[in-house]
Amino acid sequence: MIGVNDRQVDLVLEGVDCVIRTGQLNDSTLVARPLGRFRWVTCASAAYLGANGTAQTPEDLLHHRAIHYFSAHERGVGKMRFVSGTENISVPVSGAVAVNETGLYIKMCREGFGLVQLAENVVSEHLQEGRLIEVLADWQPASVPVTLLYPHQRFLSPAVRAFADWIAELVRDGDSAQP
Repeated sequence: MIGVNDRQVDLVLEGVDCVIRTGQLNDSTLVARPLGRFRWVTCASAAYLGANGTAQTPEDLLHHRAIHYFSAHERGVGKMRFVSGTENISVPVSGAVAVNETGLYIKMCREGFGLVQLAENVVSEHLQEGRLIEVLADWQPASVPVTLLYPHQRFLSPAVRAFADWIAELVRDGDSAQP
């Protein structure tokens, strides 16, 4: 069985075989298998950009609104972060909405509520079909590591091993950022 969830799962307590986590890992007794990195993009719907204009620089975002994302471990709503070359900047972006579920985050963006920052592979179909449009391509959010975690066991089950190999290949194929 495969479950998809934005909340952090306790593998041992909940009897879960493995999880995929993005971003920096907390200290853990779990086995970590690095899978690659996700390239992040900033995007919005055509309707939003038509009504509000397209930002040309991160500073232009001061006149835009965002849909903010929060989690139990990340409360940094209100800012968008960007990297260009060696320059890192954080720009405050107003927004009346904050969500904690990726599907809703994408839906609200598609419906014109504001700008979002997501892993490119999560929105690639929306970008290819024009439902979402990437903005500030020269100022992307920093890529994030993707890691498979599983409890330390002497023998990893064949099913988990096969899943780990399969997902590692998927992440590697979709990795357009430098590790």
